[in-house]
Amino acid sequence: MQSEIGLLLETLKVYSPTMKESRLSRLLQAKMRELGFTRVRTDRAGNAIGEIGTGKRHLLLCGHMDTVPGVIKVRTEGDRIYGRGAADAKSPMCAMIFAAAAGGPSLRITVACVTREEGDSLGVNTLIQDGGDYDAAVFGEPGGAHRVALGYRGRVEGVLTVRTRGGHASSPWAHTSAVDEAMEIVSRMRTYEKKRAVAEEHYRSVNVSVTMIRGGSFSNVVPKSCTVTLDVRTPPGTYSAGVESDLQGIVEDYARTVPGARFDLRFKEATEAYEAPKGSTIVRAFQRSIIKNLAVKPVLTHKTGTGDLNTLAQRMGIPCVAYGPGDSKLEHTEGEHVEIGDYLNSIKVLKGVIHEFAALG
Repeated sequence: MQSEIGLLLETLKVYSPTMKESRLSRLLQAKMRELGFTRVRTDRAGNAIGEIGTGKRHLLLCGHMDTVPGVIKVRTEGDRIYGRGAADAKSPMCAMIFAAAAGGPSLRITVACVTREEGDSLGVNTLIQDGGDYDAAVFGEPGGAHRVALGYRGRVEGVLTVRTRGGHASSPWAHTSAVDEAMEIVSRMRTYEKKRAVAEEHYRSVNVSVTMIRGGSFSNVVPKSCTVTLDVRTPPGTYSAGVESDLQGIVEDYARTVPGARFDLRFKEATEAYEAPKGSTIVRAFQRSIIKNLAVKPVLTHKTGTGDLNTLAQRMGIPCVAYGPGDSKLEHTEGEHVEIGDYLNSIKVLKGVIHEFAALG
């Protein structure tokens, strides 16, 4: 137990915001070598990777080293360990390393501690490009030792630009405001969002969030330009192309009613939603392990966000789930911590998953 807690404390003391993970990568590689991993290495993205075990079946355990910026004093208070990354997601990552080190019958395990998950996902994209004959993957994210996340929503970023001629603010009736027109379109998108909502089911709903607005140049001039950044989330079963087309239609329909104004809505590359089959081997392995090791009923959950899991699951075509200790509500907060009992229980569960996955295979 001391070793497991010791590694977690060590990782928390290494400040590793996105793009500054190299020191932590070296620490984790050294620990994996100490625990008996083979082919311990780093790649061109700075990922820390180690392999252990033999056999035809191959399981990927993927955690991320980076955190959001901001320092939280590392400390232990009662049954809690505080620090930036305690929940998101150094405790899940450490739990994976110790569980894999215990090994499993006739099973190869690769542990990948990736970079830039909180940024541009270079780490996981490099891992995908380098290939691997994985049969399934587990992504380290907080949720609690008895909970397994089967799916994430998809995401696409859109940028709406509105341009008008502007004019003097003393006569707003005579001039078209780009900001007002942009807000009218946002209002219509809100109506669309409500139509695509599923009551009490955020995971099954479409969301359109305004995350940035830029408009206007002087305090006494009607704005002649406005740019609105949109964060669009899509549930499983809904492809982003369809939602993009719907939102484009809203813009085009409204544009016809505003002569002289120019409207443009463009989307970046989308990440589609993903949901693991409940009957997949990895999901069954988690269900069995949680029952055997914690003597509680497993809870199958979903995430309303979007993560590296979506990308790897779709591009590599393998079943993926997210699992790890910690409360997801504490992610990115100043009170971020993990319960020691939850952390140690997650190691037990992951050890069991390794054995169950090999047996079921």
